[in-house]
Amino acid sequence: MKTKITYILIVTAVSTVLSYLYVMNNEWFGKGDIIPFAIYSTIVGILSSLLTNIYTKQLSKLNSTLGFIATIILSVVQTIFFIYLLWFIIGPWIGAISFPFQIFWLTAITFANIYLLVDSENKFGKRQFGLSVLISALFLSVFYLTNRIKDAAAQTQNFDIFCITHRPSKQSPSINELTKFNLTLDESKAIIETGIKGNFWTDKFFRIENSKLVSTDYPNYNFDKIESTPGSKIEFMFGNDLDTTTNRRNKVILVMNHPMEEDFKFTEPLNSSMIAIQNTEDETWQIIRLKDETNSKKITIGKTNFSGFPYSTSIELDLKGREKFKLHGFQWMERKKE
Repeated sequence: MKTKITYILIVTAVSTVLSYLYVMNNEWFGKGDIIPFAIYSTIVGILSSLLTNIYTKQLSKLNSTLGFIATIILSVVQTIFFIYLLWFIIGPWIGAISFPFQIFWLTAITFANIYLLVDSENKFGKRQFGLSVLISALFLSVFYLTNRIKDAAAQTQNFDIFCITHRPSKQSPSINELTKFNLTLDESKAIIETGIKGNFWTDKFFRIENSKLVSTDYPNYNFDKIESTPGSKIEFMFGNDLDTTTNRRNKVILVMNHPMEEDFKFTEPLNSSMIAIQNTEDETWQIIRLKDETNSKKITIGKTNFSGFPYSTSIELDLKGREKFKLHGFQWMERKKE
């Protein structure tokens, strides 16, 4: 029983401490996720502890090297299992967790399993355990410093995101048809010059100011305190209405015509607009930049989520000082393009 309790405490404590440190170093963005994550981690620890007797018995039969390798493999398998289990329980909301919980769980479960290895009759002792802790600490430090350096190198983000749905046809778009979406003349011409044909519509606009998502209809709403507002309320609260015929702000214009099976990632523009147009026949994209200068941050158009209906395609931003943030960009009524 003592071993099981210690195992649960290790999984819960390591996961929670890592999430706390991560949020603390990101201006407390996502602090509302810490307590639910601690609860999830406790459940992970309890379920995993049911296998501690089996693990201990089997690990004791191996030498120290094979025991350590088996522990790492078991930790990876366990982590993947619990990630899928969480996805099965909360569905697409798993993407709303504001920190890399997968890495935190893998770290916590690995520490807990190494504790079992040391506690068993395996020759893997406290000295090897201390070395494992040191190596893990170095790995996490490198991961942390790399992200900090990338974040420090990035420029403050200020742009609007336009999600334009395209239905291919033989009809060529006119300048007026595109400028009605608050695109500038140059942006509209750049789209037409690609030779794209079809009809266009949109109702999704997002504004980023000083690397922070803002609502144009509710400017006082703070997305850094998203945990205090239910997701369904935010969906209706964020009006996405730019309402200007002279929108000279820099833009990231996304033109999609069908769901995606794989992620697509590209570098943000810097002090200029850019256009990303999905090709009609496959998963490739055409990128048009009005200026060549780019930021160090990336934008990811995620593979379409087919677990609910209508199907949804998210847009993931890497906001300076706030890390990853997902936007609900496109919806689809059909799984495959006709």
